[in-house]
Amino acid sequence: MSTTTMQNEVVGHVIGGERAPADRTFEVRNPSRTAEVVGVVADGTAADAVRAVDAAAEAAGAWAATSIAERVERLRRIADAVDAHAEQLIDLATRENGSIVATIRREVAASADSFRHVADYLSRVLVPKEFAGQTAGESVHVERRPYGVVACIVPWNAPVLLTANKLAPAIAAGNAVVLKPSPFAPLAVSLLAALAADVLPPGVVNIVNGDADVVRALVDDARVRKVSFTGGGATAKHVMRQAADSLLPVHFELGGNDPAIVLADADLPVTADRIVLSAFRRAGQVCFATKRVYVQRGVADEFARLLVERVDRMVVGDAQDERSDMGPVNNTGQFARVTELLERTRAAGRDVRILGSKLDEAAWGGGHFLLPAVVLDARQNDEVVREEQFGPILPVVVVDDEEEAVRYANDTEYGLCSSVWSASRDHALDVAARIEAGVTFVNSAMFSETGAREIPMGGWKQSGIGWEGSPYGIDEYLQFHSVDVHALPDSGSAS
Repeated sequence: MSTTTMQNEVVGHVIGGERAPADRTFEVRNPSRTAEVVGVVADGTAADAVRAVDAAAEAAGAWAATSIAERVERLRRIADAVDAHAEQLIDLATRENGSIVATIRREVAASADSFRHVADYLSRVLVPKEFAGQTAGESVHVERRPYGVVACIVPWNAPVLLTANKLAPAIAAGNAVVLKPSPFAPLAVSLLAALAADVLPPGVVNIVNGDADVVRALVDDARVRKVSFTGGGATAKHVMRQAADSLLPVHFELGGNDPAIVLADADLPVTADRIVLSAFRRAGQVCFATKRVYVQRGVADEFARLLVERVDRMVVGDAQDERSDMGPVNNTGQFARVTELLERTRAAGRDVRILGSKLDEAAWGGGHFLLPAVVLDARQNDEVVREEQFGPILPVVVVDDEEEAVRYANDTEYGLCSSVWSASRDHALDVAARIEAGVTFVNSAMFSETGAREIPMGGWKQSGIGWEGSPYGIDEYLQFHSVDVHALPDSGSAS
């Protein structure tokens, strides 16, 4: 199966190792230049999903029986294939997703690393455990086994990396996968998954593009033993309701409304720099981007000045242009949602600052471009504070003390990530210990190199169910099987 001409042909499904034809298709457009069609993709049906499950179910048993050494070797080959196709992946992802090319380069490199990281820890995680019994002839054997067929549903905001973060542990655990990309960014994901499919036995990785009909068919199929979904809470609730009929296990990595607590002793210039990087990366379309800031009153004016100064330096333009600091939002719906939220925030009388500059005024109307916005006098109960914006808007709330900041930070249905900013490590750790979230960063809102490898990513409350990444992430794709051997009574005769 060729993977080198995806930009020049209909991107079909991959089912059982073969490129499947499409009865219907949809176009994927460039959010920087909406007149440009980046690719044409097969629009899958429920029947396509069932055929993909057929192929996965047929492949699952043999794949589960492969040795750890073989799986490790294939994971490393997939990583090498991603590296070899990096430029094509970068081009596709930048043009369909809208994140600036520097961000996409890092994403593609991290995707290859995801397969290598799982390969590094796999043998340690999968080694069975043996326990001697209290009586001769008794023993306990505890091992981890795959589910069989797993459905993985990925979003559009960081599609390549989020796909790798599901595929790598799922196949390493011995499962066969049916992958359903987002219609808003399916091209690079389809290429990545096709690269993996080429390295693996037919049917271990299958790809079906499409919409909610495909998802419903996957969740309804009794041969699918687990669903892993990254995306919005509303969609997750639909999946969970449907999964409840068969008690199908689910893994959800959902949205966040991540707070940043800026304490009075914070290094304000560094804090402003790093919060801007987090809040406006991918035009704010990151589940763990900083989405609200709580700053202590004594330093609020200076912090606001530094924040506005830094955001105003940002240049917004075509994602492929190296001069752009921020690209467009991904799609028409997201553009409308963010624009309307800004309008309602202004109508509420808030001090909304539209900052930054346009790289190319003439091209501005041809893409889903928004300048970054800062709300300097936000209140805790404002919509822009309580809801996940998922766009280039950052509200700032002034608080009297750190107790109020922690109370406001926790006053939310979300609990994905958070950050604390202080010159004192001990002070920051004390505040971090009181925050209700899966991850709390100190003096950053991004993962360190070690954190990216070792931290299980997931959320409290309505930010998710289960964990992804790190050696703990493979747990979502494994189940226990134990054998408890009892001795027979000594009959005095040989058997």
